[in-house]
Amino acid sequence: MAATRKPSEDADDYWGDSSARKGPSRKNIFDDDVSFETAKKILTTSETLDDEEEEEFDLVNWQGDPVVRYNNHKSNAPDLSNLAVPITSHAARTTTLPPSAPSASYGKYEKSSSMTHNRSQSLGGNVGQFGVNKANMSRGVSDPSIEDVVRDTSTPGRKQPTSADLDKLQKEIIFLRKELQIAKRERWKKQPVGDTIRNMVLGQAYTFELYKSKEDKLALLDKAIESHDGNAIIAVILFLKKTIKASLFNLEMMRRPVAINHYLSYLKHHYDYAQMVDFLGMLGRSEEASMFKYKIACQSKDPTIKVATLKTCYRAHFQPEVQLSRQATLLQEQIDLLERQRPVEENDSKAEASGQVQIFRDFPRRASLFGQPVTTTLYYFCLYHYDLGENSLASPQALKARHNISDKQYLHCALGARAKMRRWKDIEALLTSKGWFGGTKLKAVIGFDKVSEILHKTKAPHDVLAKYVALIEDLDQRLNIARKVECPKAVIDALVALKDRAQLEKYTATLRSHEALYAQDVLRSSSIKWK
Repeated sequence: MAATRKPSEDADDYWGDSSARKGPSRKNIFDDDVSFETAKKILTTSETLDDEEEEEFDLVNWQGDPVVRYNNHKSNAPDLSNLAVPITSHAARTTTLPPSAPSASYGKYEKSSSMTHNRSQSLGGNVGQFGVNKANMSRGVSDPSIEDVVRDTSTPGRKQPTSADLDKLQKEIIFLRKELQIAKRERWKKQPVGDTIRNMVLGQAYTFELYKSKEDKLALLDKAIESHDGNAIIAVILFLKKTIKASLFNLEMMRRPVAINHYLSYLKHHYDYAQMVDFLGMLGRSEEASMFKYKIACQSKDPTIKVATLKTCYRAHFQPEVQLSRQATLLQEQIDLLERQRPVEENDSKAEASGQVQIFRDFPRRASLFGQPVTTTLYYFCLYHYDLGENSLASPQALKARHNISDKQYLHCALGARAKMRRWKDIEALLTSKGWFGGTKLKAVIGFDKVSEILHKTKAPHDVLAKYVALIEDLDQRLNIARKVECPKAVIDALVALKDRAQLEKYTATLRSHEALYAQDVLRSSSIKWK
């Protein structure tokens, strides 16, 4: 029970303006340390106001206030013995005031034209509601408001609260206050590492701020790894990276391969490529870092940026590493190829757009040259720039020499390009080689069977196909290739070379037009010795 106080002091506390009055400090009935008995005594105590307070309260209308004072008239407070029982009706109660006073009522405020702002208005409305809200905010719990606690005893059918109800309510308040105090104390109490990780996995509230020592932080990481939860592992790793030295972080991460894999995956999916490459280099995985940097550099679409990025990658990651010497050579060739493709592409795109170059009108380009493989580039050069000298960037011979293209690769690409252009003389020149004594003969490093197949794909005339099929040395292979490329003249010549009259007669029966006449002439020839 609180100590006995003067009625005037308690009344001042109730009116909420004790700070403006003189005298010792006063308590408010809504403070946490005011007991139920003291609050009830304050509410039931009345006093006479002095002259200054009379003038101040002349026009006061308390909405929802259980006590109304006016011009030294004392109004006894309502019976609050039923504070523990919530009310179900919020009907307004009215109090009759002297005729000279402004209109005042409970639950409704009527303002006169002469009323000015005073202390009662600054309370912001219902005194009881304000006090309870303030108490709720200070305690952090949901307590009933004064409207729910204060009951009108005059309302019919209302049940009077018993002492057991009041005791029960008081015990609940004490219990909630204790729980709040425990929660406040435990807020700054470090939980076991396992509990924190479990809260993370379950999606509950957790904090890392209480783990200050290195041992606690590493224990968090180990527990997160044991949980096999990727989100928990990443959260702890980022906490370690932020709170410990980089050298110590790298050392501890190297001892935990699972954490390394999760961290690298996190960096990759968050596009932190620079940090990922540095971390791989710190781990001694320079080859993986170099290849990843190369992959990122190749993703650029702009020719200038791509070439510059690849050069930087070459100097920073491939050139210094001895074990990557082979890859460094290939990367340097790729850079040279891109630097060759870029100006050729610019010039050809302008020439095609102008419409003045016949070859681009007859054979429009299908895609940009920049970024194409070396064999595709060779085919492009043989198609559009076959006659250029070796001192030109678009020369097929210059490209062959710079990138060590073999004779077979070169002949394969050149045959396809010149056959598409219907340049049969160029194909013959490609296949012509000089003999020992200054003579010339047709020779194909890829074999005339491949030459015949390439010409067949480009829909070469039958006389051209027959010319090169006849150069196949193996007779059975010659016949098979002749049938494959669907060249009747070549098939007839192959059967004649095999001296197979029966097969020739059978094949002649399937022929029409001049091929059939050619076969019949061969069958009538007396110079051929058949089997």
